[in-house]
Amino acid sequence: MQIQEFVQIEELSHITFIVHDLDRIANFLTAIFDAQEVYCSVDQIFLIAREKFFLIHNIWIAIMEGESLFEKTYNHIAFKLSEPDFEQYVN
Repeated sequence: MQIQEFVQIEELSHITFIVHDLDRIANFLTAIFDAQEVYCSVDQIFLIAREKFFLIHNIWIAIMEGESLFEKTYNHIAFKLSEPDFEQYVN
């Protein structure tokens, strides 16, 4: 079967991370990336776990509480930054 028409993706909607410690990662996102918290489920679990949503330069980042993977993976996200800013982010 040949696909003649492709659907164009408009933009990235969001990235979701499953994390063990919701508050620790929230602090990391706000301290390192100056993320703005826009939602927190607190004790209201609408899906499967507590969750928080953040905005980082118009990119939605969602974090949900959950267990770590049982095996090592190469799952990751890489960030690109300018060389002069590197030391600032390392510190």
